[in-house]
Amino acid sequence: MNGKQSSTSAMQRNAFSTDPRSTPGAASTLQDLSVLKFFDPNSPWVLVNEGSLMGFFDFVPKHLRVGPCPGLHDNHGCEISVLDATKESFYLDDEILSTHPLAYSAFWVYNVLAFFWMKFILLQTLRVRGPGVIVTYTIQSWIMLTTRHGLSALAPFLPRQHILLWFNEMLRFPALATASITFFYWNLLIAPVIYYNLGTKEKKRLFLKFNFNFRMVQVHFFNIIFAVLNTIVTSSRKFEFLDLWCALAGAIGYALLYLLVLDRFGVHLYPIFSPRTFWSVLSWSALVGTYFLAYHVWNEAISSRSPLFDS
Repeated sequence: MNGKQSSTSAMQRNAFSTDPRSTPGAASTLQDLSVLKFFDPNSPWVLVNEGSLMGFFDFVPKHLRVGPCPGLHDNHGCEISVLDATKESFYLDDEILSTHPLAYSAFWVYNVLAFFWMKFILLQTLRVRGPGVIVTYTIQSWIMLTTRHGLSALAPFLPRQHILLWFNEMLRFPALATASITFFYWNLLIAPVIYYNLGTKEKKRLFLKFNFNFRMVQVHFFNIIFAVLNTIVTSSRKFEFLDLWCALAGAIGYALLYLLVLDRFGVHLYPIFSPRTFWSVLSWSALVGTYFLAYHVWNEAISSRSPLFDS
């Protein structure tokens, strides 16, 4: 019994083993972290030892975890350029706000059923993985897409110019763009790279089991189907500047969360976006470029869509 307790204590210490040479002043336990420490200008940029929260991200190379965040440390601040949108570009007329399926139509029934199904998947994921999974890009995209289905089902019963109708339309392209990025980046880039770099057949087997479990298949494979059905098949409106602006604003919001919060707590969900390497410039640029690519590709898809869906 005592041996088991000692082993557990040793594991807990190792998860936050102090190395003042690499992360001076960093927290050694979760209990040492606090809101005041986060906003304290005298605190180090990386708030946890070795830049890995509880040791969960030790697999990430140390030079991507430890050290100041260029341009964000020592009160240098962060300068971000956002596309300027005029007041007129934010106006959505009644015709735009009415591009949702009619009540009790086949596509309306789809939105209702898909909303409850996606909500079920979300609740199951939260139950199994915990609330921390909400900080991932994948789950935030899933939440956005779930909300979009729910609002599309509610839309026929809302009065003209209702704020939820505006919110529903403003979510349309962001929901599709994030689902597209999640699908293509994970299945064509991230998952294959992880699988290729796993050393043993057993690790590769376990990864495949993880990647193709019920919840992962929903959020990484079926997500693009839900997105296309909700935003392309059931709506004939082409995307406009406002749609792209909303998606880019959401992308910048997640970038700020990732760089200013998750990075400081040693949560490295996507190491290729670590600001401690020059390659991050290419990574972030490619991500932004993907939003523009999705904007043009999906608009072409809408233009070539069969008139059969215009009902």
